[in-house]
Amino acid sequence: MKRRTFVKATGTAALISSLSPRLFKSTLGAETRRLEDYSFFNDDNITIIIEMFGGNDGLNTIIPAYDDEYYALRPQIAIPKSIAKQFENTNIYFNPALVQNVVNNGMMNLFETGRLSIIQGIGYHPSNLSHFRSQDIWYSGYNTSDPNEKLLDGWLGRFISLKLPDFPSVIPDQPIAIQMGPTLSMLLKSSEGDMGIAMTNPDSFYELGKNLIPYEDYRDESSNYDREFNFNRLVAEMAEKYSREIKTAYDIGKDKIKVNYSDGLPQQFKMISQLIAGGLKTKIYYVKLSNFDSHAQQQNADNITGQHPTLLSQVAKAISEFLDDAMKQGWADRVNGFTMSEFGRRAYDNGSRGTDHGAGSMQFVFGNHVNGGYFGEVPDLTKLDEDGNLTMQFDYRRTFADFLINWFSANEDDVQQVFKQSFLPIGVLKPRATSVENNLDEFKLIPIDIYPVPSHGDLTVSLSLKRPAQIKVRVFNQLGKLEKELYAGYLENGEHIFPFNINRSGNYICSINIEGRLHNRNFVVIR
Repeated sequence: MKRRTFVKATGTAALISSLSPRLFKSTLGAETRRLEDYSFFNDDNITIIIEMFGGNDGLNTIIPAYDDEYYALRPQIAIPKSIAKQFENTNIYFNPALVQNVVNNGMMNLFETGRLSIIQGIGYHPSNLSHFRSQDIWYSGYNTSDPNEKLLDGWLGRFISLKLPDFPSVIPDQPIAIQMGPTLSMLLKSSEGDMGIAMTNPDSFYELGKNLIPYEDYRDESSNYDREFNFNRLVAEMAEKYSREIKTAYDIGKDKIKVNYSDGLPQQFKMISQLIAGGLKTKIYYVKLSNFDSHAQQQNADNITGQHPTLLSQVAKAISEFLDDAMKQGWADRVNGFTMSEFGRRAYDNGSRGTDHGAGSMQFVFGNHVNGGYFGEVPDLTKLDEDGNLTMQFDYRRTFADFLINWFSANEDDVQQVFKQSFLPIGVLKPRATSVENNLDEFKLIPIDIYPVPSHGDLTVSLSLKRPAQIKVRVFNQLGKLEKELYAGYLENGEHIFPFNINRSGNYICSINIEGRLHNRNFVVIR
């Protein structure tokens, strides 16, 4: 009964399913291995994921206050230019809830100091307006609305399982990922099992995890009963171990908190800060904030009260207080994070002081190692799609590819395996300096040219190598999808020329990978 209570109250069904029964066909129990001993997880980088569930209204988050069309489309909920928070002398205006009554002026300060990126027009095409299917598309990294195609695992779950080849016969001694909540998201699931655990509170998690291990040792597996007993014993053993590791770190970290966290979402970030400060090696923390589905009473037009600004204030306080705490504790360089929402809202209000399901939206990426700034073009409200939605500028998987390559040290083959196709990183992250990075300094400044620009379709890319190297020369479209590969292999030193043709008008990126150092060149085709 105690084990059943533990599973029900903490979401440790995730852990149970991760310890697949296949394990017990040939072995007794499982080995544990220190997380830092996995070559792929031996850095101390940490990723924070904030899901804004319900469909965040990007137009009322970063506001086109410069555009009269915005006020024409949203007479009931448009935020007056007089109260929107303008960044310097630009067309970037923050919802005041992201700035006012937030520590250090909230998201405005993070943007000013280069610790916040705004990605405009993030999404996928064609969009799906179902909350749950669109959520699954973001989780899985597969863009399909076919109801016959089951989406069962997540891009992060697949990536982690790719790097744990002996799982589940060998299991990390600490959880790789923790979701703050009662159940584990598809994002962290894989075909091999669940790649993280879910919990609501370290103290209750520990109390429920105590004394789970039965007195009897593993059996010899001569019967189905023995195998089932061994399975349950291992679940209990790992659950108790994880709860103990988390509790220990949580208690150590209590006295290291340097800021006063606000109520609500920031309290979850306080728990995360304690776990990090207490020495837990977990790589991914995932939190979820709901109620962004604002069909009615979304916002009072003349001030910053209402459902949407209240939620935005929670997000801004959580991020700002957490990063302030990380700076004061000395581990801010280890942390980057991003927000995600299954879709945006329609460009026009719906007459009920709300908005309906839309398509592309915006995304925040935050931390000390972001290329702070504004990615994409400001929304053009005169060029909506046939449903009255903003058009997409960036495929959502480009952000994920950026985190995989620049924060999880993945390679391009890993990205291909995770998404079943190649995606070019959006360029929003700066990798932390490593010995590998230092060895690539000789490839930092390489003469590369692409001409003519603009072109009618026939182009040439040229480059010069000082020494032989392995390279890839590829062309991606603006959505980050691979159009063609021009070369992949070994090249001698000297000048090299690659002619190619693009038969469609548009904006493209020529990406040249020279032994891990990525060089991108944008070009335009007009036909």
